[in-house]
Amino acid sequence: MNLPDVPLLSMLKDRMRWLEARQQVLSQNVANADTPNYSARDLRPVDFESVLRTTGGATQQGLTVTDPRHISVASSSAQFQTEDGADGEANPNGNSVSLEQEMIKISDTQAEFQAATNLYAKAMQLMRTALGKPTSS
Repeated sequence: MNLPDVPLLSMLKDRMRWLEARQQVLSQNVANADTPNYSARDLRPVDFESVLRTTGGATQQGLTVTDPRHISVASSSAQFQTEDGADGEANPNGNSVSLEQEMIKISDTQAEFQAATNLYAKAMQLMRTALGKPTSS
């Protein structure tokens, strides 16, 4: 079994991709906090049921594997949906970015990304242990 085909690892990678994309959208909001008529945006949360259906590599395409000993790398080309993320009223210049709310969202996103990377590292460590490979700590 290829490591990218492990459902837990695949789901964690998808979650980290979504969190990375969300961080980019939120940073654009902060960068445009003074832009007139700018509307704050956020990413639509990923539907967990659809992630479960696609996990397992059936809909993912990866690099071409030319040897059975190669590990295929699955790539997800899914585009995430943005939505209007305005949490309050717009400023007099029409801008709907609240720096306080954006910083809270960025902090939450960063904490969730750190949790996902910790879970990914622990899963890899457990697999190494199961295979009898020493872990370098």
